[in-house]
Amino acid sequence: MPDWMRIEQALFGYREGHNLMAASVPLAPQVRQFLATITDSSGPENDSGFEAAFTGLPVPETDFYALFRTWPAPEMPRPGCVWSHVILIGKANLAQISDLSLLKHLCARPSLPLKTSSYEAAISLDAVGAIEDATAIFDRDRSDFLLKALYEHPKVGVVVLDAQNASWEIPLFKIWSQQWPRLRCVFAFSLGSLADRRLAGVAFDLQVAPLSSERLWRRTETPTLLLNYSTLPAGPFSTPSSAWVNTALTDLQGGYHNGFRQFLIDYGSDTVKPREAYAKLAVAHESATDARKADWTKLLRLIGACFPSKTEAAQLKQTLTAVPQPLSSAEDLERALTVATFLVSAPEAIAYDSDKFDFATLAPSLWKQKRDAITSLLSRLVRKEENSVASAFAAAIAKTVDSAALKSIADTHSELVPMIIGHCPALAFEVETWHLPGHVQSQLYEALCRLSLAQNEWAKVVGAMFIAATDVSVREAVGKAGSHAMQGAFRWLDHPIAEQILPSQFWREALAGSSAEVLGKSTALSPAELALCAWCVPAETVRHTLSASRTDIQHLAQQPLESLPLPLRVPTAFVLATLGLRSRTDDGVRLLVNSFYPVHDALASARYSPESWSLLSPELPDLGRWRDWDRCKRLRRAVNDWLTTHLQTCNPLLKAANTPEQEELARRVSDGDDGATELLD
Repeated sequence: MPDWMRIEQALFGYREGHNLMAASVPLAPQVRQFLATITDSSGPENDSGFEAAFTGLPVPETDFYALFRTWPAPEMPRPGCVWSHVILIGKANLAQISDLSLLKHLCARPSLPLKTSSYEAAISLDAVGAIEDATAIFDRDRSDFLLKALYEHPKVGVVVLDAQNASWEIPLFKIWSQQWPRLRCVFAFSLGSLADRRLAGVAFDLQVAPLSSERLWRRTETPTLLLNYSTLPAGPFSTPSSAWVNTALTDLQGGYHNGFRQFLIDYGSDTVKPREAYAKLAVAHESATDARKADWTKLLRLIGACFPSKTEAAQLKQTLTAVPQPLSSAEDLERALTVATFLVSAPEAIAYDSDKFDFATLAPSLWKQKRDAITSLLSRLVRKEENSVASAFAAAIAKTVDSAALKSIADTHSELVPMIIGHCPALAFEVETWHLPGHVQSQLYEALCRLSLAQNEWAKVVGAMFIAATDVSVREAVGKAGSHAMQGAFRWLDHPIAEQILPSQFWREALAGSSAEVLGKSTALSPAELALCAWCVPAETVRHTLSASRTDIQHLAQQPLESLPLPLRVPTAFVLATLGLRSRTDDGVRLLVNSFYPVHDALASARYSPESWSLLSPELPDLGRWRDWDRCKRLRRAVNDWLTTHLQTCNPLLKAANTPEQEELARRVSDGDDGATELLD
């Protein structure tokens, strides 16, 4: 409470009717009229035991809460007159007072001759120094009675009939003080209702009335819980009190150590109907008192059912679904799994703002340490209609799954693979993913087709499929990658598989169009990229698209063939030899020098493909009937003819020879030992 709290006041009494006599703050006409009406006597005369009464209620159209005490005024000339001293306290200040019984001592009955000056200045609450009488006896029965009446029947006004009202002051002010700010600022009560004060337009939560007024209350049409306290058994109600009621009673009696009151303050602020929320919050407190033993699923379901709106009790829901970071203990991990499972699968989770839950932070730990449980949960989710929360959870888990784990999932829950790929398509960029069984690959591909992947992303998929040598939806994937397909296929060049075996003919045909497009548009390919593209396209495309004068072809010819993946070396040598023999300028020299020996060796040992021979053979001369079988001789004759035509210097093959055998081959080309003499035979 602040050191000094300003509280306004007003006095109402008889002046040509019940009117405002004095006030410390200007009051608007409608406020003055409302207070004049509500502070007047509620009945024709005061019953014995109800000579003075406290009433509290929020003042419409203001930020004030009014607490007033009403006394009979027999000294006034008109019968039935009363004095009402009104304490007007701002709702913000009301929220800061821990013991609202302090306000009772601010109410002072005037006397004649009336001195209004004492009611025309604001009061300092601290200056009064009033405290509750330490000897006051805590009335457990009446407190228990009010707790049950108010909070077990929160949708109706409670009317208590008794012989006198004084005994209700201490229980009432304790219960009012226990309420959190939002509830205490709207809580309306009267300890002296000689008639129904709700007729003034205020929805009173509690009214204490004389026994003699019982017939009056039975005629009211307003929903009312009418309780005659004098006729009840020793226990205010016949059934034992709930655990939450006992906790609330302990708090009222001064047992603040149980945290009950602070729990209400912390989590009652965003409840829409605070009086209805009290018992629900009290039950939640009981369930959550010992967090280590709490059944979190039961507790979360309870709160979701009690507060079905996402905006109601939002702070409580956020606290209950919060999990410690990092998950340093088995208990923390189990709670995190419980919360995540609830949010993605329980019907009551709709009451929680689950979209803000940080699944991404939890996912790595959950997946690492609770993999079987998470897999089982995902398996259940995949059979249900997808929602945003389940989708966020699946996406978070998917981002923690690697290709090795994906294989394990495919072995036991293959139905999860499409869902995981749908949330983390990057897994389809991994080669290991395309080593999964064929039927799983087909599901995986279908999942990718449902996504809006860009061509460059499809290119990454193509690259992984190419390396894995899968035969699932190859042409379709290459088509989706479009002009980027070869960028994906170039990944093959950096993979160890490139040193072992060439891709299948199926892949070669699938990539032929993309390779031709790349060869036609770019002359800046690396040697390996150029070699792969040239291998993919048909022989006619090589002849029509490539030439010895291209920059990238010259660059390829400058590199030793050993710089290329092993399976590409011979096919590339055939390409260079073909382009060299087709050249009409000395651009072909370097190509022939770099390719002659590898091609000659391949022809001699028959280690070449039919495609390579179909590319080179049209450039070789015919040796006459019965002689064309000697393909090595045809190569030597073609190179001799080209060198004779285009070079006037020494044979460049001699300079490039690295072994005696290669030197001998170069001389045979130079000497024309395959030449005219044989041609004349």
